[in-house]
Parts: sequence; structure tokens; C-alpha cells
Amino acid sequence: MAHLGCNLKMTQIANRRQIAVVGGGYAGMAAAVSLAEQNINVTVFESARILGGRARKISYRDQELDNGQHILSGAYSELLRLMEIVGVDSRACIRAPLTLNMPPAFLLQAPRWIAPFHLLGAMFTARGLTIREKLSAMRFVSHLRARQFRVDDNQTVEDLFVAHKQPEAVIKYLWQPLTVSALNTPVCTASAQIFANVVRDALIATRKASDLLLPRRDLSAVFPEPAADWIERHGGQVNLGVRVKSISGTSGCFQVETDISTTKFDAVIVAAGPHQLATIAMPSGTLTPFKFEYEPIVTVYLMFDSEVTLTKPMIGQADGIVQWFFDRRQMVDRAVSGSGLIAAVISASGSHQELSQDELAAVVLRELTIHAGALPKLVWHKVVVEKFATFACTPAAQEQRPDVVTRTPGIFLAGDYCAGDYPATLEGAVRNGIRAASKAADFLRHRDTK
Repeated sequence: MAHLGCNLKMTQIANRRQIAVVGGGYAGMAAAVSLAEQNINVTVFESARILGGRARKISYRDQELDNGQHILSGAYSELLRLMEIVGVDSRACIRAPLTLNMPPAFLLQAPRWIAPFHLLGAMFTARGLTIREKLSAMRFVSHLRARQFRVDDNQTVEDLFVAHKQPEAVIKYLWQPLTVSALNTPVCTASAQIFANVVRDALIATRKASDLLLPRRDLSAVFPEPAADWIERHGGQVNLGVRVKSISGTSGCFQVETDISTTKFDAVIVAAGPHQLATIAMPSGTLTPFKFEYEPIVTVYLMFDSEVTLTKPMIGQADGIVQWFFDRRQMVDRAVSGSGLIAAVISASGSHQELSQDELAAVVLRELTIHAGALPKLVWHKVVVEKFATFACTPAAQEQRPDVVTRTPGIFLAGDYCAGDYPATLEGAVRNGIRAASKAADFLRHRDTK
């Protein structure tokens, strides 16, 4: 009977519609999980040997690092929901109330009050701003809320600050760090509308939405790898080290050619980065032309021969090249005993791009001494540069962002760059992956009723 049940299950899987997902980053794995939830057979193709795309683990000198130090937000509702579905436990992240700690100049920490009182409490107890500056920041938020967080689509964040006469200190310690962290774009060019969306969802919506979540595991283990295990337990396949060369065919009958085989699928979701789309041949006219500028993220890892402990797992600075320092020993589950590992993050473009990696590491080391004092011996440093980390989140870019539905019926896009309310974040990638999966499932249902 067990054998008969197994055969029946395999027959049911074989009879399910087949969808290919090209790309095993957060968007692709979110799409694949969403499809498997709907009992649709899914096959993921990832050209790298590691899942996660631009948010993945890297190995260096017996350490599991990340190609960029990311944090999550309590507003990442869809990512957190999928993490729970695939079995990622709550201990995967350190959860703390919204905190912007830039010693010794500025400290803002939200109390555990209901929204919007948590933000009021955070603002009025913040250290480093005058009463006038605090009131100006709160009036700004109130104005955005009164307008339901809708602003001029052509405005930059800097335009918004000028229009609302935001004091220099408020911009320096509050709004600029939020803009660069969330949009990875300088305030002078960043989209005011996307910034307003971030304020709406990450600061105002609920108290829990404003929480910060610091991953205790590498970024591949936070979601993509558990998602792959879950997908395979539900009859899907995840292929690593397999590059998709072309997608051909017409509605409902596509051939996906990889560097090792060609397979037929009923639909395809392309979850590659926008700068990678040109490497995949697709039917003529599939994509609406779009062109992005890109912003980098640089992460500098510093390993010392003895412990270096910061006052908090994450501290920031408003002056200098580095925006945020992370004490990896206070964060990750696994750390080398008797040593100290610090990650320094530099978001968006800037003067640091003119430095060599060794010069950059030296500057980061000097800036770290401001917060940690005299440092032990540096054993090694590792500079990780993600040149195409995000698209430049400008007003012009919002008009370019493509829909998940392409011009070829049955081929869909998924990625943080697709049209949506969010900038190029993990949550933006996941939401567009889910949306692409929903459109693909609708396409199959519509085709089957014909």
C-alpha cells in the first residue's frame, strides 16, 4: 500500500502544470514557494552554486559572510510570512525596537507603545536634536500622513526636505540615514514617493512594523536555502550551477535551454537581475525596453585576533565614509572563538569609490577606532563590492520599472526592480516574486478553461 501511495503521489506531481523559475534569489525563491503552495510543479534554475542572488552568503577564511550586510524590518510582512511557511524559526533574527544609534551625537529608540505613539515617544526622547528640530520632524510626518503619503512623482527626497523646511540636524541624523539605508540612493536624487512609502510602512503603520531584525544567520540561510528544502519536499526541483541560456516557444509551450539540457514548461518566471536579462535569449518583443542606473553597496569585513565589542550589535555614524558598523559576534550563531569580526557598510555611490580596497579598509579601520577605541591586531580584511546592488531609486526610475507581466503571454518577471511601492529591498523582491507567481498561476487557470 505504501508503494501504491508513493506511485499515486508521483503521478499527481507529474500531472501538475510545470513552471520554470530562472534565478534563485529572494524574488525567485518567493515565486517558487508561492507556486508550490498552489500545487504547481516548479523547477528553479540558479547559475551560481549558492542561493540568494545579490543577498547571499560567501565563504572566506573559514567564515560564513554575506555579500552585503542586510537588516530586515518588521514591515517585511511577506518575507516574514514565507520564512515561517518554510520553517525558519524566530531565532533566525534578533528583533529590537526601532533604534538609530550614532554615538555620541544621536540616539533615537522607539518605546514599545502602539503606533503612532511609539514614534512620538521616540522623537521626544531622542538625544541630539533640539525641541524645535523634533517638532519640525513630527510636523513633516504629520503632513505626509494627512496626504496619505502621496507626493509629487517628480520630486526627489531633497526637494521634499526643502519644501518642508527640515532642519539640517534632522536630515543628517534621521532622514538621510533612512533614505540611504532603504533606497540605497543619495537624497539629492532619491524618489520622494518611494521614501514616503517607506515612512508609511516602516515607521507609521504599526509599532512592530518599525522593529529592526538583525539576521543571526547568513543571508542564504535566512530564507533561500530553507525555501529550497521546502520546495523539494513539495515535489519541486532546485538546480544549482545551471545557467539558462534561452527561453523559446509560445504561450503555454516554452523550451528552457540551459548549459546542460532543454526542458519544456507551461510558463516561465524570470527572476534574474535587470543587468542580467540581456544574457538570456527570449522571444522577440518579450520585454518592454527599460534602462536603469545602479547604486553599489560595499561591505568591509575586519577580522581581529581578539574580541572587539561594540556597545550595540549595530551602530551608525553620520560623519565619515561608513554609515553602519555591525558587531558580528553579537549577531551570528557561529563565530570564531577568541576573535572579533566587524562588518562596515557603505551604501550608495560616493567618494569611497575612488579608493583602492586596501585604502578603503584603512579608512574604515580608522573610523572604527572612534567607536571601539584602541583595536587589537588586524588579522585580515575583506572588501565585498556589489556594483549592481540596487537600481538607483530615482523619480525617473519609477517610470522605467517594468510590470511582472511581459509582452509574451506565459513569461513573467520577478525582482526588486519590478513596479511596486518598495525600493530594491528584500521585501520588494519577495513581493514581486509572489505577484509574478500569482500572475503565472492565473495564466495557467485561464489557459486551462479555454
